[in-house]
Amino acid sequence: MVVRRNISLEADHLKLLEPLVKQHSGNFSAVMREIIEFVDFMIQRYGSLGEARYASLDDKHRSPRELLIEDGFCAMIDYPMFEWFLKRTKDILVDPEMLDDIIDPLIITRISELVEHLNRKWKEYGWQTTIIMEYDNDVAPKTGISVITGRSMHLNEFLSGMVGLFLARQKHLGIMRVDRRMRSVRMDLQRRDNMDMAYNDLLHHFGNLHRMVDEMQAKPDFWHTMVDLHAESDYNMVTIHRHEFEDLLAHRIPLDTTILERSIRNNIEHPDFLNYLKHLYETMHIVEHIDINGSKILVEHGYRDQDSIDTLKKMLIGSLAANGYTYKADELGRLIVLQPVDEQ
Repeated sequence: MVVRRNISLEADHLKLLEPLVKQHSGNFSAVMREIIEFVDFMIQRYGSLGEARYASLDDKHRSPRELLIEDGFCAMIDYPMFEWFLKRTKDILVDPEMLDDIIDPLIITRISELVEHLNRKWKEYGWQTTIIMEYDNDVAPKTGISVITGRSMHLNEFLSGMVGLFLARQKHLGIMRVDRRMRSVRMDLQRRDNMDMAYNDLLHHFGNLHRMVDEMQAKPDFWHTMVDLHAESDYNMVTIHRHEFEDLLAHRIPLDTTILERSIRNNIEHPDFLNYLKHLYETMHIVEHIDINGSKILVEHGYRDQDSIDTLKKMLIGSLAANGYTYKADELGRLIVLQPVDEQ
């Protein structure tokens, strides 16, 4: 049933209604129906028109950050706790799926758009952090420089890794060098042949713990046990490949297949190979310390049994020979001295 009523409006009211009148082609009845439906919506949302008025006034004075918090996109956190979270995630990269929510690659395609987007976001979040970038091409850069500056070094580090991940995935930009200062992190960038190469650069500079954390989360029981064993033994546990352990049980001189396989796979050359051997043997606690002096290798092994020392010498010579290097081993007190045969 249509009920008709006469209403009186002053000139000021008519002026306020002009946009709606034009929208409805001069149909005042349609205008009034829309106003009534809107009033009903506001009452349902806020409980009363009075509450709706207060909410509307509050919105005018709210910052973008407050509105993001109210809408559930952000959460307020105490700054010391925020710093603690950042310290605990150091050298761990953000998940790619989460990164796509933060920086949508379908929307952000240019470097200039990336800089504008991040500076706006970080300002809204109240992070007091900014990014500036230099690049040779806005769409497909071959080189670039990123500088992230802010009050928190931990936040600068985290955000640099996040930006580096986006650039590695979307632009194949790898990291040539990182300059860390108290208030800023600078990344020198260069285009790589593919995303994997750029990603490896990123892992080297910002993701040292990334794979470790993934492995620990995949097999927590195993790694809890390993940590307990090493800690309780004061890190005197020895870790070797199962095949090498089998050789020892069979009274054969084992070949260090771990070093052999990884050095061949990664194409590690001689000086780097010696450093790799040192790192691995010390970490696995096969020996106590290795000192590399040019091509000469001094091994502090910590063993007392002569048969064990002789076996260790043969293991070292065999591992070096399997990688194409002929060495001879002598003993000097508690040290094993390894030198290339052509230098004897």
